[in-house]
Amino acid sequence: MAAAKKDTIKQIHDLLPKLNCGFCGFENCGQFAKAVAEGSASPFGCRQNPWVGYNISEVIGLRVPVFGYQQRSYQPIFAQRPGPTASLEALKKEVTALSKRIDGILDRIENLKEM
Repeated sequence: MAAAKKDTIKQIHDLLPKLNCGFCGFENCGQFAKAVAEGSASPFGCRQNPWVGYNISEVIGLRVPVFGYQQRSYQPIFAQRPGPTASLEALKKEVTALSKRIDGILDRIENLKEM
C-alpha cells in the first residue's frame, strides 16, 4: 500500500468517532476508512456522525455542495462511557432525559406534518 494511501486512511480514521459500531456496514472504523480511501464506500457512510462525511470528502478531494447544511455537534448513538452507571437512580434519570429528547423530536416531526 502506498504511503499516500496510508496517510489518507489515517486522516479519514482520525475524523471518525472510533466506536466500531458497525452501522456503516464494516466491522470497525479502520475498515470503513480504508474502503472510503479505496473508493468502495461513501464518505457519508458513518451513521454515528453523518456530518463527518463533509470532512472526509475534503480529505479524498471530493467536492460536495453544502447548501443549507451546517456542521453540527452530535451525540453518538452508542457513546463510549468511562464506566458502568453509578446507580439505578442515575440510570433512571438518563432514561428519562432520553425519553424527553425523543418526545421533542416526535413533536417536531408532527409539527412538520402539519405545515
